[in-house]
Amino acid sequence: MVSIKYSVLKNLDGSCEYTTANSKVITGVSGPLEPKQRHRLPLQSAIEVFIKPSHGVGPSTREVLMQDKLATALQSIIVTEKYPRELIQVNAQILSNPFDSFGSLQNDPFNEIVSSMIDLNSCFNSIFLSLIDANIALKSCYFSNLFTINDKNQVINITNVESLESLQSLSHKSIHLLVFEIEENKISNILLMDSKGTFHDDDIIKVIDAAQANTELEFKNIRSLIKEKVKDDYIWKV
Repeated sequence: MVSIKYSVLKNLDGSCEYTTANSKVITGVSGPLEPKQRHRLPLQSAIEVFIKPSHGVGPSTREVLMQDKLATALQSIIVTEKYPRELIQVNAQILSNPFDSFGSLQNDPFNEIVSSMIDLNSCFNSIFLSLIDANIALKSCYFSNLFTINDKNQVINITNVESLESLQSLSHKSIHLLVFEIEENKISNILLMDSKGTFHDDDIIKVIDAAQANTELEFKNIRSLIKEKVKDDYIWKV
């Protein structure tokens, strides 16, 4: 079950707390801001993304890679031409991750991949709602999904797996993060697909089908939340 709270950081233009069965992040958006001279672009806004891990000061190489993926995707979503020579700054704080406890990675490299992709998936969805909360102009909407294929070729939605023990016992064959672009309430494009592990064309098709169905279901709830927010924020009386 996903829990969403927006406008949780009152000193920022937009913010969101996004909680799934196994992760929790809080994101904030500030902008448009006056950037430093080296960040100023003549015809569009610059986008900066910073991610802080749940432990340590960071960002490490893990977070820097996530920042690059987020910034690239957001460049395609935000109407950057509306804010020339300005800066849109996005910050994300990972509050909890199922692999936070010492030794939980079990010296398994794939658990490290699963851990980082859980954070990236939650950051994508939380940042979208923070951008909405900050009234940043967007070309379209998006929704991020995270699925794994286990050794029995079952497609499993990672965000619904609650316990660390369950995640560790999934016997991941591959893991896939898919971000769908949504226009006029319909999926129009795959904004980002990040896959790790061993998989074939048939596996990709199965994952895309499952992610499409999940996006259509989850985005209905997000759309209702946005509608409610707009209704609360903008009340005109004759």
